[in-house]
Amino acid sequence: MPAGAVRLALERTWRSRGTAADNMIKSGAATHAANVGVRASQLSFSFVIESWAACAPGVDTPQRWAQWACAPWLPDGEPQVPLAAVAPMLRRRFAPLGRLAAQAALDLAGSAAVEPGADLDDQPTVYASRYGETVRCLELLAHLARGEALSPTAFGLSVHNAIGAMIALTRGDRRNSSAIAAGRTTVAAGVAEALALLEDGAASVNLIAYDSPLPAGYAPFEDEPSAHFAFAWRLRRPRAGERALHLEWAHADGDAGEGAHPQLPSGLRALWFGLSGARTLVQSDGSRRCTWSRDD
Repeated sequence: MPAGAVRLALERTWRSRGTAADNMIKSGAATHAANVGVRASQLSFSFVIESWAACAPGVDTPQRWAQWACAPWLPDGEPQVPLAAVAPMLRRRFAPLGRLAAQAALDLAGSAAVEPGADLDDQPTVYASRYGETVRCLELLAHLARGEALSPTAFGLSVHNAIGAMIALTRGDRRNSSAIAAGRTTVAAGVAEALALLEDGAASVNLIAYDSPLPAGYAPFEDEPSAHFAFAWRLRRPRAGERALHLEWAHADGDAGEGAHPQLPSGLRALWFGLSGARTLVQSDGSRRCTWSRDD
């Protein structure tokens, strides 16, 4: 899935560039945009995290996150997110995972509503979650197994882009958004989607990443540690001479395993890289490997 997600992002990046660019992508020829490098077997991106916000049980302030980045631990417990800035009628539709994602998005935005007259072509949002609303999905499957009717509202709130739609409704945000899932490289795939949108002309892109532990019925399928968390990055192109972050995708011969801080889920490891100042981070889903790095 990550390879397909990245190819889709690159195809979107070059869609407006015409037939010649399309042919270069299809043939795997060397092509370079301002911040996206394309080779036959490798993709690379450069970007800057302009601002960020994050929340998890027991880690809910920038100072606490700074401490966490120095010596990461796996957040424990259930999230308690009041979402005080959201109207009660909307707030009640958010499940715990959605509340985490919405709080991170609101903290990043700095306001509960989009300013009137906001440019609809600027600052799109990418939502990245490996599992999404699996609790709601499992409940719907249980209803089906018992032969019970399904609630259209419950179904609508279970799909993968539902959290993003609810956040957009809450903020009155009519700008473009998309939802990404790509296994253990979900955040990296979200960054690839965001960089494609930057190449399409957006000045900045919001990336909202979030996940929760799988419910008991799916627990046998977990292949990494899990925790409740959400974080938000505002990404933009690096300016001339500015220190930047880099993300490189390549083929992997197998699952290389996780390096630094294997006690964390893959999404939180990406956040740790963004906050800690670490030089590199390697993540793999078995068929594709992504390497995060930063300038000295």
